Amino acid sequence: MGDIYYAITMAGLSRRFTEAGFARPKYMLEAGGRTLFEHSVLSLPLELSAKIFFIALKEHQDAYGLREFIARKLSPVMPNAAWELLLLDGPTRGQAETALAAKDLVPAQAQLAIYNIDTCFFSPTLAGTLAAPAARKDGVIGAFKLAGPDPKWSFAKLGPGGAVAGTAEKVQISDNALTGFYHFNKAADFFGAAGAAVRGGETTRGEFYVAPLYNGLIAAGRSFVLDTAEKLIPLGTPEEVAAFPRASGSSGK
Repeated sequence: MGDIYYAITMAGLSRRFTEAGFARPKYMLEAGGRTLFEHSVLSLPLELSAKIFFIALKEHQDAYGLREFIARKLSPVMPNAAWELLLLDGPTRGQAETALAAKDLVPAQAQLAIYNIDTCFFSPTLAGTLAAPAARKDGVIGAFKLAGPDPKWSFAKLGPGGAVAGTAEKVQISDNALTGFYHFNKAADFFGAAGAAVRGGETTRGEFYVAPLYNGLIAAGRSFVLDTAEKLIPLGTPEEVAAFPRASGSSGK
């Protein structure tokens, strides 16, 4: 068993998929022979997990047997994984607020990693960085190199020595776009920053995103590093899911 507590946020309503005629939650849809759930979760170094929290909507458990779905997909690859399903009564105002549901279940001084359910990536270096205290510093942010302008992503810029100097949501401050993997060496850093943002109504375009929370922590003296993935495949829209076999040519890894 590892040291990282994972918070997998999957509590969205998937409106674009619903409007396109899909009835089931998007993470249950298949692309290239795997569900989006599998593509996303299996991108992570789960062998480092102490426990995995899946944060989802109660209505999806009631309608689709979500707990059984997770067990069926996770057991073949992580038969001994410790995990728990946290059910919300309704959608939140963004990923950071969703992840706050795990606040009382993760030790304050433990590592926390947050990830979404609609992005597939491959990084051969992420596990090694996370496993080395000197390398991971106060946290690791997943990134990929973006070719050309495309401000729909989250971004991070680097400062002297390669440390993260700042982050931004939907503002292209560098060519380091973010995969959606957000790690904090101390869970208290995230929960403190996210809680303050929610209490203060500090949204970006009406949502509580995780990426902007790093700025306050950097200002307070924390040091974060980037891990750059070799491959990233977004699966957040019906068009991206339909293009998956052509984009990857394989299972995405």
